[in-house]
Amino acid sequence: MNQEEFIIKAQSLNGQELIGFAFEIYGKRAAIGTSLQKTGSVIIDLASKSDVEFFVFFVDTLFNYDETLELFEETQQRYGITIDRLTPDPNDIEDLYKNYGQYPFFSSLGRLRCCEIRKRLPLLKKLLDLDVWISGLRADQSDHRQSSAEKVSIVKMGDIEVIKINPLVDWTQEQIDAYIKDNAVPYNKLYDFESPYGEKFREIGCKPCHIPVKDDAPKRAGKWPWEQSHKECGLHIDGDGI
Repeated sequence: MNQEEFIIKAQSLNGQELIGFAFEIYGKRAAIGTSLQKTGSVIIDLASKSDVEFFVFFVDTLFNYDETLELFEETQQRYGITIDRLTPDPNDIEDLYKNYGQYPFFSSLGRLRCCEIRKRLPLLKKLLDLDVWISGLRADQSDHRQSSAEKVSIVKMGDIEVIKINPLVDWTQEQIDAYIKDNAVPYNKLYDFESPYGEKFREIGCKPCHIPVKDDAPKRAGKWPWEQSHKECGLHIDGDGI
C-alpha cells in the first residue's frame, strides 16, 4: 500500500480503527507521540485494544512535573510497553543558557529557542525513523487548531516528510474525560488539583510554562500566561499549519 492509498483509506476510519490501521501497515515505522496529557492517554488505551503491536514516544523536556513522570511509569506498567523517552542534547541546553540566561522561557526569543531545543529537535530526530506520527492534537483545543487541524495529512517537519495522524481530532474534552472515566485510563493526577482560589490545570507541560488557571480564563491561558500568542511550542506548526 502506497502513501496515497493509505491516506484515502485512513480518512474513512474512526479513531481506534485508524490507530490500529497505522500500526498494521507501518509497524515500527509508526509511533504515538505523547506529552501524556489526557488525549494521549486515551490514544494509548485505544491502541492497546487494537490487535496490533504499538509504539509510543515521549519528549521529556527535563522540566516535567513529578506527576507527569509518575504517569510515565504507570502507563508503561499498565500496558506492558516501553515508552521511548526522548531528551534534549545537553550541549544545546548549555548554549541556550549562555545565550539567554538560566530563565530563557521568560523572554520571547529565549522561549522559542528553549522549546526548539527541548521539544522540537528531539522530535525531528525521532521522525527520521518514522513514516507515521500519531498525535493527540484536537481541534477544540484552540482557535488556531480549529481552523487548521486535519485527521490525516502529510506534513513537512524541517526536511522530513511524514504522515501525521490526529485520530481524535474531532473529539471534545467532554468525550475525552468520559472515556477516561469509563475505561479507568491512567491520567495525570495534576488534573485533580484545585488551588484555594479555584485554579485548575487545563494543560500540563513544562513546570515554568504551565500553571493552573480559573474556570473563566481563555482555553490556553495557563500555557505561557505572559504571552498573547497562538500558544504553540513548535511541534504542530510545520506542514499543515497546526
